[in-house]
Amino acid sequence: MPRTIVVFVTRDGHSRVLAAEIGKRLSAPVYEIGDLVKRKGFVGYMRSGAQAWKKMATPIEDPGVKLEGVKFVVLVQPIWASAICPPIRTWLSIHRGELGGVRLALLASNFGSPPARLRANYDAEFSEVFGPLAAFAVLAQRLGERERSKIISDFAAALERA
Repeated sequence: MPRTIVVFVTRDGHSRVLAAEIGKRLSAPVYEIGDLVKRKGFVGYMRSGAQAWKKMATPIEDPGVKLEGVKFVVLVQPIWASAICPPIRTWLSIHRGELGGVRLALLASNFGSPPARLRANYDAEFSEVFGPLAAFAVLAQRLGERERSKIISDFAAALERA
């Protein structure tokens, strides 16, 4: 069983790319949470933000990850309303009992949301249940390749030190 796994959700594909990059960097398998809520277009964008702001859990297709023996789970998600996005929230809820002793890390993509608010929202809502994040980083969707590579390398290094 791998020591680290990557679990992600995406609305427009950006988080899929990030998940693949960090999975390759960490030699970790990557699993996609199937989001069963319609999120395309302007209405889907607004729905995503509203559900995240309300701290909703929403229906997902669980990728069926086996967590036995896993030490780290890297969550990769877009930032919606500076919160843990609903499909990740649902996945955490479903697997809460299996995540005892597993450290979480969070890698997020954004289009302008303040990263500090996402971290503060995670800490306020989830750190008591899952512990502090082993690593945290946010990548703006418009970063150049050099900046992007440095952030991913720094994130991976922080996770390896944890």
